Amino acid sequence: MHAQNVKNYYPPTSISVEEMVGDQRQFLQLIVSKDLSANKKTGLLSFTSYSAPYKSHSGNNEFQNTTLIHQHLFSGIGIQSGVSFIPTEGIKNFIGLQYFYQNKALTLIYLPSYYLKNNHKISNMALLEYQPVITKNWSLYTRVQMLYSHSQHSENPTKSYVYSRLGVTHKSISFGLAHNLDRQGAHSTIQNNYGLFIKI
Repeated sequence: MHAQNVKNYYPPTSISVEEMVGDQRQFLQLIVSKDLSANKKTGLLSFTSYSAPYKSHSGNNEFQNTTLIHQHLFSGIGIQSGVSFIPTEGIKNFIGLQYFYQNKALTLIYLPSYYLKNNHKISNMALLEYQPVITKNWSLYTRVQMLYSHSQHSENPTKSYVYSRLGVTHKSISFGLAHNLDRQGAHSTIQNNYGLFIKI
């Protein structure tokens, strides 16, 4: 199995929006991918999410964003640098690597990063989507999206998560079962959220 030519990696602009209605919280995620050069070797990738409990306690709402610029080098491997915002950590700049692979059914993005100041955090972010075709207009939809963060200073709060989806895709709309697991802080406070999702 060989990686595709870099020109097939990203469409000129790709935007996906997902909403999850869970038993504990509501979750919204926006993913944007955009080419920044004619040869498609330079691009922008952005993950933005917002979650809130059903009870109106604004202090429990959570917003996070990771936006980066990536430069392809060879065989799906590239370099990347960007900015991340999480309320408990503030705005952090990072540098790292990127690996991208895609075929008709499988998409894989892996982003190991090093944060440059304060807590000198190391993070590993990955997204794996598998969508085998069932019929002309239907396909299975599975996705696992993960972030693991580790700070060299254990007293500093870090965020990690695993978001998993299992459902079907009809034309351009995906829907099904969802589970979000969030771990926050040095003392590993864990939140589980089970529900349904729709993604366009």
